[in-house]
Amino acid sequence: MTVEKFTISRDDSVYECFPHLCQTNSGRIFLAYRESNGHVASEFCRLIVRYSDDAGKTWSDRHVVIDEVRSAGILTTWNCPKIQQLEDGRILLLADQVPYPPGEWGIENQARVFFWFSEDEGISFSDPQVTSVHGICPDQVTELPDDRWLLATNFRVDDADHLTQMLFISHDAGNSWDEPVPMNGNPNHELDEASIVRMPGGELVSYEREDMGRPLQKLISTDNGITWSGPYDTLNPAAHGMPIAGLTQDGFVLVTGRYVLRSQWRVDMSEQTRKTRLAKRSIVVPKIKGHAANERFVERLPRGHNTAESESEIIIATGGTSVHTFAFLEPTESALEPDLKRQKGLLLPLDLDTSPFADSGYTGWVEVERGEFLCANYINDDAPLAQIRGYRFGLSDF
Repeated sequence: MTVEKFTISRDDSVYECFPHLCQTNSGRIFLAYRESNGHVASEFCRLIVRYSDDAGKTWSDRHVVIDEVRSAGILTTWNCPKIQQLEDGRILLLADQVPYPPGEWGIENQARVFFWFSEDEGISFSDPQVTSVHGICPDQVTELPDDRWLLATNFRVDDADHLTQMLFISHDAGNSWDEPVPMNGNPNHELDEASIVRMPGGELVSYEREDMGRPLQKLISTDNGITWSGPYDTLNPAAHGMPIAGLTQDGFVLVTGRYVLRSQWRVDMSEQTRKTRLAKRSIVVPKIKGHAANERFVERLPRGHNTAESESEIIIATGGTSVHTFAFLEPTESALEPDLKRQKGLLLPLDLDTSPFADSGYTGWVEVERGEFLCANYINDDAPLAQIRGYRFGLSDF
């Protein structure tokens, strides 16, 4: 089969982004994503859950789990939702929360992760439950055979220039969490946005975004997440967004994610297009006088052709370069192999965001039948704002 592309949700009045998928024991597929006014939610923010009982061919109406609007100058934002079925059968939805302004800018460690639970196959969800887990871009929960839960987030440690991937551990099904520990202490890497996979032999592999020009990185644990070796290079170039990794029924590791060229250049570099891109206000960084963390972040933020600055804010235009979405497949022995020369894998292009406002490549995927996959991605492409697009592909496409 060839990669099939189709629209899951498109509303040209909202920015639909950061989708995640899970499939339950009954076969129901859940989709969670965020609606907002831009890549950075600055005016309104909603978390949406929908489900499909026919392998993603049709979807339920939107279930608005939480709806926020800017009030008294502040918006409570919800970011990077994840949805999964726990081993006890409950559906867990989680997301990080941070006020805007200032947004996550410089205060990533102050973001808090909230849980919602459903005990009726997603028909209803509990009220949001705050956890002691802090940081942004949470992974889904990894449940271990010894009943511990692992949850990875990232934030700046002290006044660091870069983010650090942190790991929280719970011994009581998420009711309380130990203090976080860094998964990697190498100052020459900026690792964040982890996706942890529990391997058939019990090892853990954490695939992680890398913001210093390297391919996707991985860490490996052979002691249930207590210690991690690495980081190690992988063959996967799609390192510039949150990877979503998991095991297939045939025992392969599948990773979907984003690849972005490190070049702020397009064929059309006209001033008119630049102004149009900035006018969309997709990413806005407010300047908060007297807010030390925000001021440090603003000071360090690179300026250039794709930014505009006033006394109160910095606007960052999306679409400064080409944005691709890939699926990467490798055998488990490759996933556990530190040596790049001994790794093996296959790369499948899923999409290219052709929009001059390109913003794409945060994904979720499920295996609907053995060897056949459904992936959800957010992408601008032919829409004025981001939409949720679906993809069907199989092992035979690699």
